[in-house]
Amino acid sequence: MRTIFITAQTGMVVRDLLRCGPLETILRHPDARVVLLTPGVRDPAFVQEFASERVLIVPYQPYAPSTWAWRLMTRRWRHARSAQQADALHRLEARLIPTPAAYAALFAQHRPSLVVSGDPLRPGDANLIATARRHGVPSLGSVRSWDNILKHLRTRPDALTVWNDRNAREAVSVDRFRPQQVTPVGAPQLDVYFDPHRVPKSAAELGLDPAKKTLLLATSSFTYDSDQTYLVDMLLAAIRSGAIHQPLQIVLRLHPDDRVGRYLKYRHAPEVILDVPERYLATLGWTMTRADLERMVDLMHCADVMVNYATTVTLESAITDTPTLLVAFSPIDPDEMQRYVVGLHFRMHYKDLVERDLVPVAWDQSQLINWINRYLDDPSLYRAQRATIVREWVQFTDGCSGQRLGAAILGHAGLDPRAAGLDLTVGSPDSRPADPSLGLDAACSSR
Repeated sequence: MRTIFITAQTGMVVRDLLRCGPLETILRHPDARVVLLTPGVRDPAFVQEFASERVLIVPYQPYAPSTWAWRLMTRRWRHARSAQQADALHRLEARLIPTPAAYAALFAQHRPSLVVSGDPLRPGDANLIATARRHGVPSLGSVRSWDNILKHLRTRPDALTVWNDRNAREAVSVDRFRPQQVTPVGAPQLDVYFDPHRVPKSAAELGLDPAKKTLLLATSSFTYDSDQTYLVDMLLAAIRSGAIHQPLQIVLRLHPDDRVGRYLKYRHAPEVILDVPERYLATLGWTMTRADLERMVDLMHCADVMVNYATTVTLESAITDTPTLLVAFSPIDPDEMQRYVVGLHFRMHYKDLVERDLVPVAWDQSQLINWINRYLDDPSLYRAQRATIVREWVQFTDGCSGQRLGAAILGHAGLDPRAAGLDLTVGSPDSRPADPSLGLDAACSSR
């Protein structure tokens, strides 16, 4: 029996690693057991959902970097010109990171074969990774979003899994990993979009008016003080004045980190359907279940237009071929919009999307209304560009990314994924090997 340590710092990691296939895939292997290090150990609902004979849940010891360690974490990518230099900087940083007594005891008790950081973007796992190195245990970082590499990883494990080939190249060029240390596996949370057996719900089944067009508006979390209700007000005014030419309803999909209270004023507006997150773990924050993910898929299929602030939903709407528009203006908070959306996102992970004109941008109210009308009249606009987004940014379209990630974790732990009963056949022409070193074609179970 081999033990795998996995950290789950947040509700989003719970969604991606524990509910979207990786954990299930790992536990298919008869010789694998998992120790979850998580704040969720204090949450009865979490423990009830995940604890089992082969899943032990233990307290997480979050790491708060000292001033000098933080400086190294946030600057090492600027100074390292090679993987060797990055390793040297990390060894220096590791000297500043203590090993908690609780972690030392865990390693002595369970003797793990692998340590998995559920979110290496954050610094909280750095002490666990440092402890693993001191015990000679390999570590793997599951990079949980397509923008994380460009934001610079604070925790540096021995190897990474990432969403796609673009991320793999970024890990080499930005964070100075070696190519053989990085495995593209896809995004487990996007697998639900590629389930061939699931029929999306109709507008009526979702509580929408089938006689109206649907605009899906996804808010962002760019700051807790950012008030995005101005956009809803503009859209309502345009609907009521006839500036938007076709009958339209707005599904207001709130980001889990957005403040729900500011949107309650729309609960009686007949044009607005509030889609508010409901799954909250007391110790881990907002999360999503399979049913929540399926609802998002259904909304995407029903939407005639998707409007967002440069978030991951652009990739999701490309999968469903839903016309998409980015918003890059704010009459009430222009400085924050310029700093976060234009100055950060458009120069970072959205840079190619914007510069290659793969998704249109509304820079003012007039362009916002004009693009909505154009999309409602002709949903084929930007269809080829949406296909490009799927091909280059989503990449894996077989619905098996969660299994691929689970198989990669098994392989890094020294366990043969084939013993987990996986059908290692390619599920899609767009599939890629989970890890050539593991001898896998793909980790796709038969459907």
